[in-house]
Amino acid sequence: MRNRRFPTTVPSIRRWGYGSMLLFATLGVASLVGCRDQEDGRVRLRMAYVYELNSPTHLFGTSRLNQELEDASSDLRLTLYPAAQLGNEEELLEQLVAGELDLAITGPSFLAMWHRPLGVFDAAFAFTSQRQMLQVADGDEIRPHWDQLRERFGIRVLATWAYGERHLTANRPIRHPSQLKGFRLRLPAARVWQESGAALGASPMPLPFSEVYMALQQGVADGQENPIPVIQSMGFQEVQKYLMLTGHIQSSIQVLVNEQRWQRLTPKQQHNLRETIRMRGEDILAGIELQEGELLDRWQHDGTLQIIDDVDIAAFRKRAHHHFRQGFDFSPLYRQINNL
Repeated sequence: MRNRRFPTTVPSIRRWGYGSMLLFATLGVASLVGCRDQEDGRVRLRMAYVYELNSPTHLFGTSRLNQELEDASSDLRLTLYPAAQLGNEEELLEQLVAGELDLAITGPSFLAMWHRPLGVFDAAFAFTSQRQMLQVADGDEIRPHWDQLRERFGIRVLATWAYGERHLTANRPIRHPSQLKGFRLRLPAARVWQESGAALGASPMPLPFSEVYMALQQGVADGQENPIPVIQSMGFQEVQKYLMLTGHIQSSIQVLVNEQRWQRLTPKQQHNLRETIRMRGEDILAGIELQEGELLDRWQHDGTLQIIDDVDIAAFRKRAHHHFRQGFDFSPLYRQINNL
């Protein structure tokens, strides 16, 4: 069950103002002090995320954090709450700000609700590859925006992890943006996702993730887009015939820590936690790349999906760049990334 002592929401935080928000954060941290420093001398931190146990995030990342911390002779240990046990991503962010959680993992579109330029991470063709996206996330272009989250909301970004290249699926081959006219493409409801669908040339359709399979099966939606491991784990290959290797969004997630809790850690604890999370990020990317290769080979061999690998990427990229280069809060950052 979720422990929701503070009924905060993003709109309500904005109405209260940052001073009130920081007061709630202070009260939340104070209410939890003492319950995590255990008799065995280890410091316990609570970490929550929505990703399932079979996701690369959990398999290659979070599930191995405690062993890595132990190998580093750290006195830190994490209590994990995967699979949305404590709420959805918006709710986890609220709990993190209030001090009810120590660490959380969420996607950039949710962070963009508080700091809009971060929506660039979910804009179509902002990046060329997962590795380039990760380099930019750790670079000078994005650092001021991470600083804004810390200074305004008390959230520190410890790392950006890969989530995978997103590709289109459909029941007919699609190679050019013109073939997406009138195509009902399911995407998350956040504005940047809907705009990314429009940038590709489709008619974006907001649907909850849990309803996508049924919508595809019943023909309510014509297609969807996700990383290849997610397509497999959700069974979308059972109700779609074609996989188009568009790589239109280089999806990421951010590992966040409550700043007040972070400052209570010793320098050694901070170093161990930061480096352990960073190393897990490298293994997550390697795991995703391995899964993608294995799944593509299997699907091509057994005909589960017909793989369309001659997509006109240049045409899709040109359309997306024209769509996003102006008119959005993240447009200046989008142009800056494109120019790198």
